Order: sequence, then structure tokens, then C-alpha cells
Amino acid sequence: MASRRLLKKSINTLTFDLVAECYAFKLFHPEKKHDNTNQAMQNLVQMCNKLINKINNPIDKHNYKKNRLHFQGIVKELHTMVSIMDNIG
Repeated sequence: MASRRLLKKSINTLTFDLVAECYAFKLFHPEKKHDNTNQAMQNLVQMCNKLINKINNPIDKHNYKKNRLHFQGIVKELHTMVSIMDNIG
């Protein structure tokens, strides 16, 4: 990612898209229980808040290598947000 702002924007966009998918699933499958879907939405929002918090509070502002690894870890966690959606079926 080029900047913190773009990384935050990516996190918020992905979270919005995944939560919208949960709502669409609930809308198109009214016969199913939605406990897993509701839990998935809560997990998505919590993970979004956790990642934004990590972006706002880097490990060491003056150490480039530590920050680079820190932000690479955040991007990897961002990719794992999609795996939360596996539980809603």
C-alpha cells in the first residue's frame, strides 16, 4: 500500500462489501437461521476496528523496517477477512 489513508480506505471498502453480502444472504435466504451471519457481521466489524487501530498506532514511528513488517502483517490480516464469510452458509 502506498499510504495509510489508502490502506484504511481498502479496509473500509472490503468491510462494507462483506457486510453487504451478509445482508444480501439474509434477504435471499429468509428460511435459514441467521445466527452465523450475524456473528460473521460482528466479527467483520471488530476486525475492521482492530486493523484501523493497528494502522493508527504503529510499533515504532522511526524504525522503517519494523513499520514495514507491521503494515505487511496488516495487509495479510486484511486478506483473511474474506475467510470469515465461509461460516455464513
